[in-house]
Amino acid sequence: MRKIESFEIKNEWDIGSARRYIANSCRDLGFNEIEVGEISIVVNELCTNIIKHGCVEGKIKFSKINNGLESGIEIISHDKGPGIENIDEVIKDGFSSKGTIGGGFGAIKRLMDDMEVYSQFNGDSCNYNPYSYNLKLNCTGTIIVAKKWLKSVKNIASQDIKISVMSRPHPNSNVNGDGYYIKHLKGKSIIAVIDGIGHGTEANKASKKACELIEENISKCLKEIILSLDTGLRHTRGVVIGLLAIDEFKGELTYVGIGNIQFTYIFEDNVVRILPTSGILGVTPNNKVRIQKVFYQKGSILIMNTDGISNKWQIDNYSREVRDNPSFLSNSILKDFGKNNDDSTVLVAVL
Repeated sequence: MRKIESFEIKNEWDIGSARRYIANSCRDLGFNEIEVGEISIVVNELCTNIIKHGCVEGKIKFSKINNGLESGIEIISHDKGPGIENIDEVIKDGFSSKGTIGGGFGAIKRLMDDMEVYSQFNGDSCNYNPYSYNLKLNCTGTIIVAKKWLKSVKNIASQDIKISVMSRPHPNSNVNGDGYYIKHLKGKSIIAVIDGIGHGTEANKASKKACELIEENISKCLKEIILSLDTGLRHTRGVVIGLLAIDEFKGELTYVGIGNIQFTYIFEDNVVRILPTSGILGVTPNNKVRIQKVFYQKGSILIMNTDGISNKWQIDNYSREVRDNPSFLSNSILKDFGKNNDDSTVLVAVL
């Protein structure tokens, strides 16, 4: 399961702390010292931009990523700042509106393998109310997603399915009771979003155990996986789960939901929320596993989230540019609708 580290950026000390942590993590993953130096420049550039532009709620999020074919890192910068008026201009190498050392966004694009930018220009920092769900997101600010891959696997072909997950623990806890599982097989992907009952250490143990059991039973059909989970989780708090199989050859989704994981399928203007079966795996045995199937269209969006995300989010709140990019959309939903009293997880897949 991917671990996401979040750094709030308010001053120079925060920049140093984030840069050192990310550099050490990249060394552990296998990046050489030249690559670590390049990544450190990128972190410094992203953090410095947050401070110099007077951004509100500026954060850097870092995670090690592996889509089943490639291993690398992802760095996300997200703020509620004034936005960027001309993205094409600022990504030119050497352009830096505030005179930062790294050479601006153009340097980030050059030093990383992938870079995506979304920004809504307002000319001033946003007044953001985290307790209001009636947002039209007119102050999204700027989201920057930068990825760098280990060179040994960089040239392997990517999956057509693009997936991004954002997950964080209860604000008062360092342990996340939510979990998720992603496995790419030949022409097929297995995806799960899991919520250990409650939050804290015991919930974390339950969600981790669920991931282990899915891996052990990956060759089985979804119904058999669910039954194996129900048996294998008997000595834990239990979990609720959304479990999905994507068959790329048939263009078919197979889904089973136990408990209150929300699953949303979106294609063009059609939004379908698939209802789960009530219950808790490992606690309330339920042999009536309901398997649901749907044929999907290319360009469809799938969103799975735990109840730590308010169900008041609407896809219409987001621009097409955000919707079509799973990193932008998952990050925005978590930031805008993540609750302050629970673990929160949202997974977005663009097919």
